[in-house]
Amino acid sequence: MDTNVTTDDDVKAIKKLGEEFFAGVNAEDLDRRMATMHPDIVIMPPGRPSIVGKEEIRRLSHDYAETYKEKCSLVYDEVEAAGRWGFARATVSATRTSKSGGGVEKMSLKNLWIVKRQADGEWKFWRIMFNSTISPQTS
Repeated sequence: MDTNVTTDDDVKAIKKLGEEFFAGVNAEDLDRRMATMHPDIVIMPPGRPSIVGKEEIRRLSHDYAETYKEKCSLVYDEVEAAGRWGFARATVSATRTSKSGGGVEKMSLKNLWIVKRQADGEWKFWRIMFNSTISPQTS
C-alpha cells in the first residue's frame, strides 16, 4: 500500500473536483458533472439502493434534472490523500426547486467522498455517500 502523505497539491485538486461537480449542478450541465466521476463510480444515497456506474448515474441524473433545479454551495470539512486514494468530507447547502411550480426545499447534506487518482494524475470520484443534516423544509 502506498503511504505517501497528503500534499497541498492533492488537497487543492480534490477540492477542485468537488467544486467542479457542483458548478455543473448549478449550471445544469450534466456532462460537466459526469466528467468528475470514475467509470466504476458508486453512489450510496440515503434510503435507496446504491447507484452503480456512470451510465446509470447519468440516466437518473437526467431524469432528476427534468424535475428539479438545484443551487448548491460547498464547504470542506476535511480532505486527505495517500498515494492513489483520497477522501473528502464536506457539507453542501442547497435549494431544490420543482420545475413544475412546486415549492423550494432547503437542504443541508453531509458528504463523504472516496476519490481515486487516475493514471494521468487527475482525481475522480470513486464512491459517494451522503445524508441530510436536517429534515427537508419547503418554503
